[in-house]
Amino acid sequence: MFIDSLGGGIPKAVEALVRLGGIMKTRMLTILMLTIVWILLREDFSIFTVVTGIVLGFGCAYMFGKYLPAPKVSGISVFRLLSYPFYLIWQVYLSGFVVIGIILTQAKTDIVQITTSLKNDVLRAILAHSITLTPGSISLDLKDEVITLLWLRKKSAPDDTGDAGDFLKGQLEKKLKKAEKS
Repeated sequence: MFIDSLGGGIPKAVEALVRLGGIMKTRMLTILMLTIVWILLREDFSIFTVVTGIVLGFGCAYMFGKYLPAPKVSGISVFRLLSYPFYLIWQVYLSGFVVIGIILTQAKTDIVQITTSLKNDVLRAILAHSITLTPGSISLDLKDEVITLLWLRKKSAPDDTGDAGDFLKGQLEKKLKKAEKS
């Protein structure tokens, strides 16, 4: 309020420092998360592993920030998305058994197009990649709300692929829909 009463608004230097503070906080959080992943992968909690993780985390954060600038993601509740990786791992595990059954009883492949009700581009990409991670399907293309998939299914199954979308998306789309802000 005091600065606004001076008639000049917030000076450019202060605005730049505030923006830099946000970037630094994000980068420090990234370095911390990468260090934790490094420690878990190394299965060692020594000072050497921690320092190496910090150095590698700093290098990765620097390279990512400089050479792979990512747009700001909005419209997603990160808190609601936290349980999704665990659910996805469970679905990958279960799908493996389904695919084993399909392969043992003869399989055929089809290319199908499914539509998603997700409005957020990032969540649509997560859904397409999640479908690819589950055994028996590969995402070929993602355009707007349509995902084109290569699908492994029973040879004895009817050629009608109408409910393929519900089968392939399963509960994945519903979990991601909860993370989408309206």
